[in-house]
Amino acid sequence: MAKWNPLALKLLMWVMGVLIVMGSGLGFIGASFFQFDTWAGVSGSVAGVAFGAGIMIAGFDPIANVSWVRALVVYAILEIVWQVISWISIGKFDLIPFIIAILVAVLVLVLYPNKPALWMQGVKMGGAHA
Repeated sequence: MAKWNPLALKLLMWVMGVLIVMGSGLGFIGASFFQFDTWAGVSGSVAGVAFGAGIMIAGFDPIANVSWVRALVVYAILEIVWQVISWISIGKFDLIPFIIAILVAVLVLVLYPNKPALWMQGVKMGGAHA
């Protein structure tokens, strides 16, 4: 099973990147009617497409692109938190993004081979050292 982990991780990142790009692309429809994101000088849908594309590209070599793997885990955690807060505050809960976020977070954490690098344990950061 462990010999398939690198391929499974690559496929997981690629599929999640595609889903993020697709969801953000579909967000253009809503953004064309209510352009709240442009008030801040950005287009949220474009940012989502760029993020999803980055995840897909990083999926070719997740080990060398650990920051993108971390970003995917953060995205999954934020999606879970967003769904819970949305449910509590306005009574809106989307089950599919919630389940996908849980699955992606768990699978990335299980499949990633170098967990200390994922958690930045024992990783030396840039800069001068005495």
